[in-house]
Amino acid sequence: MKHQPGPNRFFRWLNRFFCHHWHRLESENITLPDGPLILIGNHRCGLDPLLVQASVDRPLCFLMDREYYHGMLGMKWFFRAVGAIPVSPGGANRHALREAIGVLEEGGVLCIFPEGAANPDIPLKRILPGAAMLALETDTSLLPFRVTGVWPFDHISIWKGLLRRSRATIQFGDMIQLESAETPQRSDIRAGVKRVKEVLHRLR
Repeated sequence: MKHQPGPNRFFRWLNRFFCHHWHRLESENITLPDGPLILIGNHRCGLDPLLVQASVDRPLCFLMDREYYHGMLGMKWFFRAVGAIPVSPGGANRHALREAIGVLEEGGVLCIFPEGAANPDIPLKRILPGAAMLALETDTSLLPFRVTGVWPFDHISIWKGLLRRSRATIQFGDMIQLESAETPQRSDIRAGVKRVKEVLHRLR
C-alpha cells in the first residue's frame, strides 16, 4: 500500500483513545474515499485537529499557525511526525501552498480551518482563501465538518483546551466540488470562498 502523508497508525490509535475516552467524542466515524481530499471546518480550539483525525479512517495533514509550530518548545518533531504544515494566516505562504499541493498530489487528505484562527469573535465571519485556492488548483473535493462541545481557545494557555475534559461532537456535511475555468482566476477563488462560507454556515 502506498504511504499516505500524515500520522502513522500508532499516533492515530493513541489519538482516538484520547479523544473518545477523555473528551467523550461523539462522531459519525467517517470512511473517507480514496484519493486526494480537503476537509474544511470551524475552529474552536487546539483540540479540533485531534478530534477530526479521530473521526476519520485515513491519516490527515493539517495547516498549522507558524507561531505555534515554531513556538511550542520541544514539539516541532511531533508536528512534523503528524504531518503539520506551518503557515502564516493571511500572509504569504508560497512554500506552505507547495507543500499542501504535494500532499494532495500524493493522494493524501488535507484538513484546513478556513477561519485562520481558533475561536474568532464572530464565528465564520472571515474565511481565508487557502482552501478554495487549493481545491481549485488541484481539482480536489471538499468535505465540510463542524466541531462542537469543546472549550474555546484560551489565549493564555493553549493546553487548557486540550486537557480540560469536554463532550466533543463532530458533524460532517456533504462533499462539494468547486467549479472554475481550466486556470482558476481571482473571480473563481472569490466564488469558491463564498461557497466554502455557505456550506460551513449550513452546518451551524
